[in-house]
Amino acid sequence: MGKKRMVLCAIIGAIICTIFVVAFLMKQGVVDLKIGNKIAGSDYLTAQGRELKNKKGETVYLKGINIGNYFVQEFWMGPCKYTDNVTCQKELEEKLVERFGQEKTDKLIKTFQDNFFTEKDFDKIKELGFNSIRLPFWYGTFADAEGNWKKNPFKRVDWFVEEAGKRGLYVILDMHGAYGSQNGSDHSGIDGREQKMKASEFFFGENAEKNQELYYAMWEKLAEHYKGNPVVAGYDLLNEPYCTYRYNSGKSDDELHKLVWDIYDKAYDKIRKIDPDHVIIMEATWDSWDLPNPKDYDWTNVMYEYHNYEYSNYDNENNAQIQSMERKINNVDIGNYDVPNYMGEFNYFNNMDAWVEGLKLLDENGFNWSIWSYKCRMDNDNWGVEKISSDTVDLENDSYEDILATWSKVGESEENTPLVNAIKESQK
Repeated sequence: MGKKRMVLCAIIGAIICTIFVVAFLMKQGVVDLKIGNKIAGSDYLTAQGRELKNKKGETVYLKGINIGNYFVQEFWMGPCKYTDNVTCQKELEEKLVERFGQEKTDKLIKTFQDNFFTEKDFDKIKELGFNSIRLPFWYGTFADAEGNWKKNPFKRVDWFVEEAGKRGLYVILDMHGAYGSQNGSDHSGIDGREQKMKASEFFFGENAEKNQELYYAMWEKLAEHYKGNPVVAGYDLLNEPYCTYRYNSGKSDDELHKLVWDIYDKAYDKIRKIDPDHVIIMEATWDSWDLPNPKDYDWTNVMYEYHNYEYSNYDNENNAQIQSMERKINNVDIGNYDVPNYMGEFNYFNNMDAWVEGLKLLDENGFNWSIWSYKCRMDNDNWGVEKISSDTVDLENDSYEDILATWSKVGESEENTPLVNAIKESQK
């Protein structure tokens, strides 16, 4: 009996020793374990020419979806009514604090976010055959307007990245709303209504320099926190800069280009001092000539992003949706920068044949892509793979209890089956 115990103890000791050795080697990058579909160190992506490759040298094309309305509510998509004084995330939070105080406001927002996106949603995205998620956030996700960081600011994003990685899903961290707003639109968290350019205090006005410095500081903290994390596919520096007034700003192309390219360059340099390895993503508003040749700025390991929406013809009459995407792809090819291309937002709207053909079109042309968006209200057709209730709250007048009740139910959704079937068909 004594010998058996000695042997058993020796076996247990060897197992424990092996676990500690493997854990140490994994930390040093010597051993790379992959359990099931979980993203591991060898899945870390870098840009090499026009492709993304993992550490095994395999080419990876990102096929994914945006999680719009999660951190930055756009009222047309979700459970809020537009009212005279509340049309965006910033006003939403300010009005709730004014009416109910900070503690109850925090509970309401937590209730919304806890229910809007859960583990079953990750499973659904994986089931659809996607391998990535673009995660829009705004500065208010982590800090206030003065740059004071929240208590435990990374908790929810860390949870999101961890759960995505468990299922083999990459995450693109997307700065959808910078300090002061880069476009004065509700999807940045700040709505300038009819004065969107004036409301773009990230670029213009006496607070622009301060807001830009806070923006750089936020990216530095994000880079410090997520460096080395293989689940994070890349850092999307700035969503749709000056999008609503791109062609009526009164500024020349050269002026607008310099405005955003200099910011991209400075953000790139600051991130690279901390995180030399993650892909950095620059967005064009809207075409290939709206981004520079990366060699001119000595940018490496970058990916260029484009968005495409053909609003004039939701039904794809005369193949309008496909032709619109073909023009965008041809435009990018003319630019011919030696970087991976990413269609970060797009929608083919009502015609399911257009969805099948359009997704195949992106694949055939070597584009990475992410659909806008995962969830949307039922009364907004094919803007969502999942359709949530069209019940909305009046943030200026509804009671705390009514808002809490409605936001507690945003996790209840129905599959948009025709769209789901089209997505699956496109991957055959």
